[in-house]
Formats: sequence, C-alpha cells, structure tokens
Amino acid sequence: MLDQQNHRIGLLERAQPANADAGENDIRRQPTRTDAPEFPAGVADAAAGPAGPTFDSRLARLFGWPRRLIEAGKYRFTCYVFCHLWLLKFVFSVLRVVRPIMIFGKVAVVTKAEDIREVLERFDDFELGGVIEPGMPWGPFLMTVDWREQHKCERQMLESAVCPATDLHTIRTIAAEVCRSRIEALADTGQLDVVADLAEPVMVRIFADYIGVPPLDGSEQRMAHAMRHLAGIIMVNPPIDSPAWRDSRDDMVGVTRQLLDQLATQHTAGVTPITPRQTLFSRLVRRHGASNRPAWFDEDWIRCYLTGLVATGGATVIRGTAHTVDQLLERGNALERAQQLVRLLDQAEQHAADTSPPPKEEDEEVTKLRDALRLCIYEALRFRPMLPLLVRDCPRQTVIAKGTPRARLMPAGTHVIVPPLAAMFDAEAFPNPSAFSERPIESYFHFGFGPRRCFGKYIADIVLLEVVRALARLPGLERARGSAGQVSYEGPAPSSLTVIFDARDSGARP
Repeated sequence: MLDQQNHRIGLLERAQPANADAGENDIRRQPTRTDAPEFPAGVADAAAGPAGPTFDSRLARLFGWPRRLIEAGKYRFTCYVFCHLWLLKFVFSVLRVVRPIMIFGKVAVVTKAEDIREVLERFDDFELGGVIEPGMPWGPFLMTVDWREQHKCERQMLESAVCPATDLHTIRTIAAEVCRSRIEALADTGQLDVVADLAEPVMVRIFADYIGVPPLDGSEQRMAHAMRHLAGIIMVNPPIDSPAWRDSRDDMVGVTRQLLDQLATQHTAGVTPITPRQTLFSRLVRRHGASNRPAWFDEDWIRCYLTGLVATGGATVIRGTAHTVDQLLERGNALERAQQLVRLLDQAEQHAADTSPPPKEEDEEVTKLRDALRLCIYEALRFRPMLPLLVRDCPRQTVIAKGTPRARLMPAGTHVIVPPLAAMFDAEAFPNPSAFSERPIESYFHFGFGPRRCFGKYIADIVLLEVVRALARLPGLERARGSAGQVSYEGPAPSSLTVIFDARDSGARP
C-alpha cells in the first residue's frame, strides 16, 4: 500500500511541463479505474530534468516570453469576462434576437432557455468528459463519465453514502455555528469579509467534519487557498507553468497525499457498519469493504471523487455565496425581503423549539419560510450566477430546437456553449428579467438539469441559506466603501467582499 501511495504522489509531483510552451492537453492522459493517475512519459521524463540545458532549450526560453505574455493576457481577460458579466449579458441579448443558436466554426452558442435546458438534459448527445478532463489531472470524476449506465452506477454509489435524515441537519449546524463564531469574533470591528471570514471557513469546516477531508497541513487558511487554486483549473485553466498553474498542482499533490494517508489508515482499521455520524469519506471506505462491491469501486475511485468534491465544490459554493450577497446588497428591495424572511424564519424556529413535545419532523411553517428564503437567494444569484457558462461536446451530428424556426444542425465535434446566464435572462422563460421578482424555483439553472444535475446541491443550498441568514441579522448591513465593497477575485475564484454593519448591536442569532 505504501509503495502504491508513493508511486501515485510521485506521478503527480512530476507532472510539470517540459517547457513553458507545452500545450494544455499534454498534461496527462485519462487514467483507468484500476490505475493511479498517470501522465505522458515524455512530460514526466522532461520534468525530471535533463543532464543540462541545451542550446535549443536556451533559445526556447529566450524567445518564448512573447507567447507566455499573450497566454497570461488571455487568461486575465477570460477571468475578467467570467467574473464581470456585463459583456456576456450584452452578447447573449443580441444573439438571442439575431441568431438564438449561433455557430462559429466548431463552436455553437445557445441563448434560449428552452434550448439550453434541452442540451443539458440530452445526456447522450452532448457530452462533458472531453471538455473538463484536461482540468482534472487527479483522475476521473463523476462529471467526466459520459457512459450513461456507468454514470448512473457511480452517481448512485456516491448518493448511497448520503444520509439525508441526518446530513442536512449536520451541515446546517456546522454552517450556522461557524457563521456565529466568526461574527462574534468580529462584532467590535463593524466589518467582515464575506469570503475570507464566512464562506471559506464554512466550506473548510464542512469538508473536514462532514466530507472527511481535513485542512491541508492543519491550516484552514491553506485549505481555503487550495480550494481557490483547484477551482481555478476547473473554471478557467491557467497557462501552463504559470504561478497559478503550479499552485494548483502543488495543492493537488497535497490533497492527494492526505487522502492516500487517510485511505491507508482506514484500510488497516477494518470494516465497520455505516452510521450517520461518520463522514462521507468513512462511509465510502466502509462500502468499499463490502464483498459485493463493483469492480470499479476501489480506493482510487474514492480518492478521485473526494478530490473532485474539494476541487469542484468548494470554490463554486463560495463563488455562489459571494455573488448572492453582492446582488442582495445591490438591490435594496431584495435585501429587505431577505431580512424579512430571516426574521420570520428565526421566529418560526424558536416557536417550534418551544413546542412541547418537540415535533418529530420539521415544522411546516419553518419549511415554507426556508423555501421562500431559498427562492430569494436563487433570484439574487440569477443576476450573477456562480457558473455563467457551461460547455458540452457534440460527439455526433444532431439537431437542437427541432421543429422550431430556430432549429440548427450541430455537426459532430462541435463545442456547444450553454450559458445559464443567457437562459435566466430569456424573457420568455423569465418575464421582465431585469427586475428582481419571485419565480418558480424549478425554473432556475443554477444546478443544472437531467442526469448531470449537481450532486452537491444539498450542501450548496444550506451554505447559501445559512450565510445569508447570518448576514441578514446584522443591523445596518451594507457594502464597505470603495473597491473593498466589491467582489475581488483570484483568477476566477472570489477572494474578498467586505461588508460593514453597526458594531454596537450585532450577532449571528436573534
């Protein structure tokens, strides 16, 4: 087991480019279910270092800086467009009128909500694995599995480790307690950073206490930065050999080493029954010990999936939290509505707690108010979605919007851009889209549709709701002055959003 661990970690640590001009697709080949993540031999050997620099390598380094400069500029521009959405909103609004399904060579852009939902729901005709595999060098993950039957089996395995009856309460308790303690610690200052002081600590604690992935090196701050770096290669992949690229690979090695150490410990601990008090990681390990487990469900599968949850889930939820708060603050009526719902929800929860005997199930009024607050959050997030763009590959020729005047034939090999941002500003699906208005909750595109709907939605829903609740209780809540009061980013991942409040009367509970 130890030899396998060292082999896997070594492969990850050696996954550095032969030179700064290597292509992104040269990072790795897709690993199999039974092998550790491997990388092209040429890349790994070159990373080990030749005997000495050659004349050609010196020339490449000397004259390669213009290309590196261009790549860095493209990365910064892409991150800007991905985070500041005014340009995308304008382009999509024009295309929706002129050409709802526009094809540019091998790229298609879909801008109608009905058509975007169609693409997301057609699992077999629009694939995802080829789009995101280059950004997942730790190995295959649920999103990269394009074989319907296998995807269903692996999703069921992951979902079987969730205990809804207790997990929702566990996550809610973690999020509420972290928010309360952080706000109490900052009460005298009258200001806090939504990202660094609330959203990131909440997700780090959830990963540690619920998912089962402790902070790297025991540092919550290190783990928060790791989530930013890993999410960056999923949302907008940084240039090869750039500082951001190297940071993401270093953190990936750290997460991999930690999970392999945990797997070795769990393996020697033996198999015990699954209980609600266990982490998601522990439950999967115990299922791995079952005699009837499928052949593909091995320890490497657990490692890949836990790494995938950290990389794709952490900063995505943090991004959604920052964007939600940003848009609530942007619209006074929206913030007032959220504050009103939080007051009513706090009162309803207190009333239910005072009831004797306590109800066995959640009070109906509490559930109703939670749903209303969630709807308010979804509407705020509509103006600045956590993922404004999604991409699918079209493996074979097919038609989108068949039977309508806008129907288009998609050639095989087309990259199809399906933006939730465009869908949620389509006036046919979202009447008066520029207005903040309550809409059917099932109409929102935040977590996708069909077989690839977001597995972590239940975690994101609770974190969004509890962070908004904690902030909505603060008297005099508003943005900080200047740039501090705007969302700042590290690559595509939020790094800061400062708010101020009345320090004389603050608290995370009513």
